[in-house]
Amino acid sequence: MASSDYLIYRPEEVGFFDLLCLCLVKSRLSDCKFVESSHRKFVESSLSLGSKLEDESAIANWILGFTLIIQKILLRLDVPLRILGFIIEFSLNLLSLNGGFLRLVFRIITFSVVIPVQDTENYRSYIGHLDGRLDLYKTLWFLNYLPQMRTLNTSNDVSLMDLTMLAAEVAYENEAYVRNAVKHWKLINPNQLTSDLCLSEFEKEFGTRAYIFCDRSVDANLIVVSFRGTETFDAKDWMADFDLSWIRMGKMGRAHLGFMKVLGIQDEKDYLKGWPKDYQGEKPLAYYSIRDTLKILLQVHENAKIVVTGHSLGGALAAIFPSILILHDEATILNRFACVLTYGQPRVGDETFGSFIEAWLQNSGLQQFYYRVVYRYDLVPRVPFDDPYSQFKHFGCCIYFSSWYKGQRMKEEPDKNFFYIEYLASKYFNACKDLITSLLLSKTQGEDFKESGACIMYRIKGLLCPGVGCHNPRDYLNAIRLGKITR
Repeated sequence: MASSDYLIYRPEEVGFFDLLCLCLVKSRLSDCKFVESSHRKFVESSLSLGSKLEDESAIANWILGFTLIIQKILLRLDVPLRILGFIIEFSLNLLSLNGGFLRLVFRIITFSVVIPVQDTENYRSYIGHLDGRLDLYKTLWFLNYLPQMRTLNTSNDVSLMDLTMLAAEVAYENEAYVRNAVKHWKLINPNQLTSDLCLSEFEKEFGTRAYIFCDRSVDANLIVVSFRGTETFDAKDWMADFDLSWIRMGKMGRAHLGFMKVLGIQDEKDYLKGWPKDYQGEKPLAYYSIRDTLKILLQVHENAKIVVTGHSLGGALAAIFPSILILHDEATILNRFACVLTYGQPRVGDETFGSFIEAWLQNSGLQQFYYRVVYRYDLVPRVPFDDPYSQFKHFGCCIYFSSWYKGQRMKEEPDKNFFYIEYLASKYFNACKDLITSLLLSKTQGEDFKESGACIMYRIKGLLCPGVGCHNPRDYLNAIRLGKITR
């Protein structure tokens, strides 16, 4: 196929009548003004393949309509959501920095209130208030089930799963907080920390933040790249998760266009122009900034292996980052990869894309390379929806936790599109169970598992939509630390 093969949805151009048609009747995408495609005939032929695809096409129209409705709502909520986010985060920091509500009242009376200041090491995001744990666990049982990790050593025998999950969680925070966290872990000299705000050509839509650290200042064994995930109060981040647009990456197959934009693609309709091997632009782009930093670190640390991680949107970026390295034949970096570990990661490409990555890994001797962890009915790993047009599929090994205590390896988690009615009762039952268990967990597992008021409120709100409630990074860390797994 041509390098310019693509299908792009423009939710900002969708009208009420368009949504009504998509949800109620079978519409031709080629007639929709909000669709841009390099091959209109491809879209038309998809709708005229015969009776065998009639039902599948109807489902696709409903899925697309539902997705666009969500994106339209998020577009309207962009500014209000940011304002709400600032108010909530400022209030939470005001309470935590002043010792809680009663202490805050006392400080107000005595004129000694501590005012939160953004971008300082004491200012936490909403995610940080759901789970403020920073202490690392030592080697855990989980390593026995990830053969690729047995050859990896970290300072002080720190659990790699624990380290990557905490790194993915801390990536939501400001740079000062991240530096303090890495210093607390006592793994590297904090001055070696790299934290970039990387903007793509689509800078009005997307911003990307990642950071890199090593387990030692000298002769490191491990280099960790952690991508920031979907920000709770950023509507455009959530829109990227739900977007069904794709671009064909040559023989690699289709990749999620929204995630490619977040990583730094410069042309949304031609992947060769969008991903030049040698970028000469003035703007710092996520992929190129991280690639260049890794090259420098690999020269300094000749024995180090690379681990890439992220939660939510960060997991998607971690999953597709190696694909661009493969496109550019960056053997120096690829040969030093150990694994990719993602948490609550959405789908990033079609079946061809996944098969290409898996075949490349197998040919490179990295069969045990790519793992994605999914907790219960987390909504995000089940988007973008697996519809017949975009055909997004997961790849690699899924470590699925049906609770904090039970996990198993599988190809794909159950209820893949979050629509199956047979899982409805289980979703709400388990959401209630998690809430009740969380209130008692500190009594059975220790103070490290005591939950904040913000986290308990999050669980209560999660009863309305268990899929969102299960996306809590705290649950992923609990699952890693408490769970058992069957092969």
